[in-house]
Amino acid sequence: MVVVGDVNATCACSIVAKKEHVKLAHIEAGLRSGDIDMPEEVNRLVTDRLADLLFTPDRISNDNLKSEGVPEEKIAFVGNIMIDTLEAQRGKAASRAVAEIVSRELLLPDAGIPELPENGFAVMTMHRPSNVDRIETLQPLIDFLVDEVSAELPLLWPIHPRARKQLELFGLWEKVANRVVLLNPLGYHDMLRLNMGAKIMLTDSGGLQEECCVLGTPCLTLRWNTERPVTLRENGGASMLVGNDVKKIRAAYREISSSSRIPQRPELWDGHAAERIVEKIVSANVTGVFRSGAQKI
Repeated sequence: MVVVGDVNATCACSIVAKKEHVKLAHIEAGLRSGDIDMPEEVNRLVTDRLADLLFTPDRISNDNLKSEGVPEEKIAFVGNIMIDTLEAQRGKAASRAVAEIVSRELLLPDAGIPELPENGFAVMTMHRPSNVDRIETLQPLIDFLVDEVSAELPLLWPIHPRARKQLELFGLWEKVANRVVLLNPLGYHDMLRLNMGAKIMLTDSGGLQEECCVLGTPCLTLRWNTERPVTLRENGGASMLVGNDVKKIRAAYREISSSSRIPQRPELWDGHAAERIVEKIVSANVTGVFRSGAQKI
């Protein structure tokens, strides 16, 4: 069985595979945020502990696994499979017009369609409980985003249902609706197109951090930790880790908003991770790495 990522289904399938004596491979193994309170971190730790073959996206992940006592022969550095998708689909995404996406996905049509220069807008996503579940945290974030960011650039927000629910609960919905370009949750190609054209990204999404790195989109990561440190500016990426402290976010925004788009390419983030994964799985079966009487992967 091959599982990907860190969602609950990944963990559940891993447990079932182990109980049914089916060999298990994990794609995106070794990612660590260091925050055990994150549900995804628990899923990563459990899945990696159960996996027979661990496919890592970067060398930092290799080091994480080795420090946890995982034998080297179980670890295979293959690169980032999410970038395979990006490279395969960026042409299709690029063919879409930002204005058409906004017109089609506008959450509040009565608000009217704003004029959007192709490379003169900001994009944000925000859904994590640490950012949206407490008014003491959410209100200062909204004040900054609405009063400062959207005052300088059109701010596009494909809004997560959780974020919308909390904005309505805390009485912040009207302020956001009047000043921010709210969009329905977007499909992959539409979101990729916005990322390709954005002047800046503000997000608490790990996947968008990775895409911003390769696309070169200046990115503020609204988290205090990340399982993807290879995407940070100090490691050659495009992202700054700013948490949810508005003073820190404001300072980083001033610094990064004037940055040029400089695409970065971490090692093996070349669009061929899936090919290396298949080669490793075939090799593992042929050479008997998956042994002890269990079924082949």
